[in-house]
Amino acid sequence: MTGLYIDESGKSVPEEKLADPTFFCLGAVALDDSGFGAYCQAADDIKLEFFGRTDFAFHEPFMRKRYQSKDVDYSFGGNKDRQVEFDAAISGLLGKIDFTAFGVGVRKTAFKKEFVETGLDPYLPTDIYALAMVLLLERYLDALAHHTVKQMGRVTFESQGTKEDAYHQLEYARIVLEGSQWVPDVTFRNWLEPGLRFVPKAGSHPTELADFLSRDLYEWVRQDCVGSPKWWGIFSQKVYLRGDGLMGTFGIKVFPESEKIRRRTLAHRKSCGANCGEY
Repeated sequence: MTGLYIDESGKSVPEEKLADPTFFCLGAVALDDSGFGAYCQAADDIKLEFFGRTDFAFHEPFMRKRYQSKDVDYSFGGNKDRQVEFDAAISGLLGKIDFTAFGVGVRKTAFKKEFVETGLDPYLPTDIYALAMVLLLERYLDALAHHTVKQMGRVTFESQGTKEDAYHQLEYARIVLEGSQWVPDVTFRNWLEPGLRFVPKAGSHPTELADFLSRDLYEWVRQDCVGSPKWWGIFSQKVYLRGDGLMGTFGIKVFPESEKIRRRTLAHRKSCGANCGEY
């Protein structure tokens, strides 16, 4: 059985008072059991080397901003050389672990104006988190269905609290029971475990990879799908693609698309290249 590990960036709730467009992203990585073990061991090695302990989880916002959290000092006391060494270690970790990347970016302002307010597509969820889950799981199912080894998928979220976890479980169950506009309910039930799993933010776990990915994806979507956030080049080489990357369901989805966004996401698919697609 293979696992999909999910984290988020941005807020899924409406942000009506903000003048600028707003966004929400889910980032996810898929690993088999051997990849799971390889990641945890490699992450533990880095934590021991740089912090002398392993009983904490990497947290991308603190790492990116060089903060000193209650757990660890990502600024290394202002030591620039050590900061560079740490970044190189994380880059090496992302490069050597065998995982497949998936992601959904919702352009919240555009979604509200083009779909929610107009009722353009009655099949789409109007809740942004539910929408992102549907789009992400459709892509995970495509990967499972075209894998050389037929296997059930299991889905794990980082735990956010009992209420939030229950809400995610409810939306997941709704997808498995009702399907989506493009994927029938029986397909979800044939390929996925019936319930979500949740893990706390404690110790090394592949949800850390999803944390890194979701933030890079958020930055990329916020910049209208141009640029290269910190780890984006590495993640892009591990994005799920199939065939020529033009027809089908693939690993990164930005919704809703504009003509400009579609051109850029297609260009990104083409740049992902030969290392993608064999999940």
